[in-house]
Amino acid sequence: MTLINTKGMAFIGPGSEWFWAALQFTALLITFIAIYRQLRIARSASAVGQIAEYRTQFDGERMRRQRLAILVAVRDGIQIPESAGEAVGNFFEALATLGRNGHLDVRVLSSAMSHPAKIWWTVLEPFVMSSRAEWGADTYTDFEWLAGAIPRMDRRAGGTVPFDAAWVATQLPNMIEMNQEAIRVEQALRSVVIATPDEVGTTQSNAATPGPTPSPG
Repeated sequence: MTLINTKGMAFIGPGSEWFWAALQFTALLITFIAIYRQLRIARSASAVGQIAEYRTQFDGERMRRQRLAILVAVRDGIQIPESAGEAVGNFFEALATLGRNGHLDVRVLSSAMSHPAKIWWTVLEPFVMSSRAEWGADTYTDFEWLAGAIPRMDRRAGGTVPFDAAWVATQLPNMIEMNQEAIRVEQALRSVVIATPDEVGTTQSNAATPGPTPSPG
């Protein structure tokens, strides 16, 4: 059985136009695929870089202090400080807005910030509800979308930890201690005195130069 009939086909000269057109199309297709893959790689690298910047901000001392203020308020059963609630809420709202509008890969966002997003939605949900009563129903809607989207992705990936109110209540002392310890580390790093190269050279020179020989008396 003949699968391809090459009788009458020309690859060079008159009648070979079909062959060269097909060859050009194949070359263009390969080029487009290569460009598409490069764009995907560049976009992924950009998303990872963005997430790294946000993660650095989230773990910075200023944000740690805001988170600690919220956790202590929850532990003590008092109202969450408005400035701290807005700082953490706005952080996740900005991340969620980027993801929801396609400016940030939600899968990369979920991989890097899945647990914090779910935990802090649980912690801040009462604050969000009170903020909506004051500022309108559209307050922190992207944060709420993110808090719902990430668990769905986690369930498909086999995640089982709910990070609900019961989990937060159990882990609250540990969360407070972790943030306190991180702040203490930052404070200790600021208190370290680093000598300049000139000071190091002077110290070494003084140590190497022998002092005067004391007299017998």
